[in-house]
Amino acid sequence: TERRRAVALAVHDREFEGLSIRQIADRLGRSPATVKAYFYDPTGEKARAIKARYVGVCRGCGAYTQPRNGKGDAYAYCKACHPGAIERRWTRERVLEAMGEWLDRYGRLPSSYDWSVTQARRRGGEALARLQAGRWPAASVVTNLFGTWGAARTAAAAGEPVPDERSLRPRTQPGARAASLERAVV
Repeated sequence: TERRRAVALAVHDREFEGLSIRQIADRLGRSPATVKAYFYDPTGEKARAIKARYVGVCRGCGAYTQPRNGKGDAYAYCKACHPGAIERRWTRERVLEAMGEWLDRYGRLPSSYDWSVTQARRRGGEALARLQAGRWPAASVVTNLFGTWGAARTAAAAGEPVPDERSLRPRTQPGARAASLERAVV
């Protein structure tokens, strides 16, 4: 790693060339304090051990919590368990409802590209308009909740065949979702 290389150079400069810490720091482009740390803790193991002592454990779920002002002052709860923490905005049920709404509007289930802001911006035009026409979860949210987009699409289809059409014309009639599923079965 970068640290190992820098430590090796610092040791060489100190032992074989007899340079001072200031000279070694100038040569390596590091501060003198960093060079001193290289000699005191060549592997960085001591620094990692000190930082590990600052971390706490969540009272709610047992996950590690962020350190604050030194040893013994870590947060008691992680961000998810913190009393008063914001409830998740997108649940599995809400994502499935959004997928159903997309199917009603456009005649097929969304893909990860359909709900990706980056991809919509790249494609522009209709793709961006579709994304802005409703409230859709980010593509990463679907992956986090379901594991894969395939699993989410399967759950949204509820085991029924889903049309594999690429047409994204908006559907204007109510009940278009049921009609599109019926056409896929025939």
